[in-house]
Amino acid sequence: MDFKQIEAFISVAKLKSFSKAANDIFLSQPTISSHISSLEKDLNVQLFDRTSKEVNLTPAGESFLEYAIDIINIRNNAVSNISCFNNNICGRLSLLASTTPCNSIVPKLVLKFSDKYPETTFDVKELSSGNIVKNILNLNDELGIIGTYIEDDKIKTYKLLEDELVVISSKSLNLPDIIDVDTLKKQKFIMREKSSATRATMESEFKKYGINLNSLNVICEVNNIDTLIQFVNTGMGISIVSKKIFENCSNSNKLKISKIKDININRGIYLIINSKRTLTPCGKAFLKLCADEYNLKL
Repeated sequence: MDFKQIEAFISVAKLKSFSKAANDIFLSQPTISSHISSLEKDLNVQLFDRTSKEVNLTPAGESFLEYAIDIINIRNNAVSNISCFNNNICGRLSLLASTTPCNSIVPKLVLKFSDKYPETTFDVKELSSGNIVKNILNLNDELGIIGTYIEDDKIKTYKLLEDELVVISSKSLNLPDIIDVDTLKKQKFIMREKSSATRATMESEFKKYGINLNSLNVICEVNNIDTLIQFVNTGMGISIVSKKIFENCSNSNKLKISKIKDININRGIYLIINSKRTLTPCGKAFLKLCADEYNLKL
């Protein structure tokens, strides 16, 4: 029994698929199957029930999963503690980020981390906040940066900064700097997808002021911020996005920012980790970098 076999077992157990597990840990499917078969021989027990659609843990597999996770955590702890002796941070840093942080603060953080630890490489994925939380809860990834606060004992949440949401429009629409609610309702809206933290924040704040989303003229929903900005740029409609996104937008000279009269829409940007996960040396170093950058108390 070795670590590769155990990591393959954990991945298959979580994803219920040999092919998905292979993609998750960058191995071939035959290699994954070989690792599981060898592990089952070593333990002299069947760990999975296999069907044509998916694989599920046997009772023995469910019992072993908790030990397997502990074994990997102990391994990560050992590597982390040993690396502290020579401060040698190297390897691959995996980071998930929702749209706003991924397109604003993440590039700067990764650059600083790369400058400080040049032997590291990066795997940065942009996902919705909801999917990031699922991945962190399922121990699929170490670190996530999202635009919504998570109340869950299994998640540690660190607020990095405050973010403001603003109305953006094409300058051709000639909208004023301050838009009243009646004017807002007359506009065509380009909206983020329902799993977006930006949309959730907007809906929550609108509800406080008695603005129902159904009262808005939503003509399009998109799940990509670049596409959304391109639609707004054509004059097709307006949208509500992070001010930081606007500031990092290459088309910002063609767009206009407006605010809604008497309504301020603010939310935090948060770094999240699983409270039960032992971070790798790279993960710990990135958390420390964020703590220094944003004055966090760890």
